Formats: sequence, structure tokens, C-alpha cells
Amino acid sequence: MTKEILECQGLPCPQPVIRSKESLATLNEGDELVVVVDNEAARDNVKRFAESQGHSVIVKQVGATFKLSIAVCKGGQAGDEPEIVCPVPGDEKRIAVHISSEFMGRGDDGLGARLMAAYFDTLAQFADKVTHVTLVNSGVKLIAHGSPVLAEAHELEKLGVQFVACGVCLKHFGLDDKVKVGIISNMYSILAAHKEADLILRP
Repeated sequence: MTKEILECQGLPCPQPVIRSKESLATLNEGDELVVVVDNEAARDNVKRFAESQGHSVIVKQVGATFKLSIAVCKGGQAGDEPEIVCPVPGDEKRIAVHISSEFMGRGDDGLGARLMAAYFDTLAQFADKVTHVTLVNSGVKLIAHGSPVLAEAHELEKLGVQFVACGVCLKHFGLDDKVKVGIISNMYSILAAHKEADLILRP
């Protein structure tokens, strides 16, 4: 049995499918082709193509990549090749996150603080889609000195997420000179960030 690994990270659509098709044509019954891609569109396109040709596919995510283990089957009848769906540049959803409290949810503040910390930690996995985090009321405390999520906020900012904090809110809490991440702004800037977004999340 032959096992071939096909590295397709960084290849533009539809190259991962084309290369997978070429490699599968050289393999025999029982062989295995492992295709490595780095985006969901390539993962889905390669999987649909392989399955349409009668092969079985197992997908595993490893960090930021997807590994498709294709078990070659030559005995079945191949169907029509499926349409390849290539994402249009700039077509990705833009997300803004609006935070109005230093705690997540209502009830126990200790639990709410832990949940918010977990939310910030997880948000880094979606940083390529999140454009802004807007903060009002006690939510502004999350980017001020002493915040338990400052490290996570700094990391998100490095990844390109812009934090926009309500200046009136910061002044109310006496934090206008203690901001460590993002910019101090006004309601107009906050609403502008929301207007530009395709989706607004409110934890």
C-alpha cells in the first residue's frame, strides 16, 4: 500500500482539487492520499470531489490546517465531479463584538468574570474575522489597568482587532487615564464600527 502526502497550504482555489485529482489518478486501490489544506473552502472542495469519485474521506483538524485522509477505491463507479466553490476575496463576514459589561451573563459576578476571560481567550481563534471590539458601560474596564483579560486583549490587538472604548464610560469609572489597549472614542465611532460589520456579537 502506498501513502502519499500532498501539501496544498497556501494554494489558491481550485488548485488543491486539481492537484488531488492528479495524485488520485496515479494511485491504486487501497492506497492512501493525505491532502493538507489551510482553509475550509479547500477542505470542503477536496472532500466533495474525492467522495464523488467513490473514495472514502476522513477529515482531521490539526491546528490551523486540515488533513484529509483519502482511501483510494477504484471499484465503485465515479459520479459527476461536483462544482468547486471558491471564496470571493472580500466576501468574508466582518464581525464586531459589543461588550457592555465586565461580566458575561447575569447572576454570579465571579462566574461571569471567568466566562468573560474564557470568551476573550477563545475570541483569538476568530481574530481574522473580527474587526472591532466596542466597549461601553463597565465593559470598558476590560481594557484598563488591572483587567484580568489584558494579555488576551493585547494579543487580539496584535492580530488586527481594534478596540473602541466609550470615553464617557471610562471617565465615569475614573479610568480615562488607565486604558492599556485600543482607543478612547465616542458613540459615533462605536456606531460606525457596528454599521460596517456584517454581524454583531454581544456576549
